[in-house]
Formats: sequence, C-alpha cells, structure tokens
Amino acid sequence: MEFTDSFSNKNLSIGNNDIDDDHTKLIEIINDLNDLIQTRGTREDFARILSLMTDYSLTHFRQEELYMQEFDYPKFNVHKKSHLEYIYKVSNYNLDLAKKNPPEPQEIVDFLRTWWQNHILMLDAAYEKYRKQANIEATYRKISRLK
Repeated sequence: MEFTDSFSNKNLSIGNNDIDDDHTKLIEIINDLNDLIQTRGTREDFARILSLMTDYSLTHFRQEELYMQEFDYPKFNVHKKSHLEYIYKVSNYNLDLAKKNPPEPQEIVDFLRTWWQNHILMLDAAYEKYRKQANIEATYRKISRLK
C-alpha cells in the first residue's frame, strides 16, 4: 500500500485543509522517492528529490510555526525542536548520499514515512486540537519558498 492511500482516507488529516494540503504534498514527495527506489533510479535523482523534500519541509515548518505563534501554542518550543531534529536528520541523509558508502534509500524512505505519520498524528493534531478547544481563530498563511 502506498503512503498516500492512508492519507487519502483522511487518517492523517488534522482538520485544517490548508495544513492537510501541505502534508499531502510532502507525502507525494515521499512516494516519489519510493517510486524511484522501485524503478532503480540513480542516487543523484534520489538526492535531488530528497533536497526538494527538505526545501518543502523548511517552508512548511516556518508556516506552521508562524501559525502556532498566532495562538500562543504552549508547546511551541517542543514542536519547533521536533522540526529542527527532522531537518538535521534529513540534511545528514542528503550529505551521506554523496559519500562512498551511502545509506540505503529504503532506510531514508522508512524514516520519512514514520516521522511524518507520527509528527502529523501526534504533534500537529495536538496544536490544532488546542486551537479549536481554546476557540481561537488563526490563519495558516502560505509563504514563499525559502531561498
């Protein structure tokens, strides 16, 4: 079963269409990586798509952090730390792909799938639940991709 199957069933929805749309795009990129493994694509292509994933993640995280700050989410620092740990891990994977003994692409895809599922279902769902229970209006704003 492809990763998008579980998302299309709304299993990963946090109830905010704008944020869910970002998550859908991230999951599509993970599926692109998985497809590349299945078709035996090159390490360079894998690294290029992983870099795209990192870029998109950075933009998404910034948008999400601005959104949480809008309603003074009390667990903001914990959430932001999770983002930083993810970026560190994925950046290292990308650097390691250029080395003589790179990590297995499937290891990277498995990490991404697990991390995003856990992050969305636990941390992202928690801030949206908090916002709704506190009855606070906030707007998830799209920003330009980071340069």
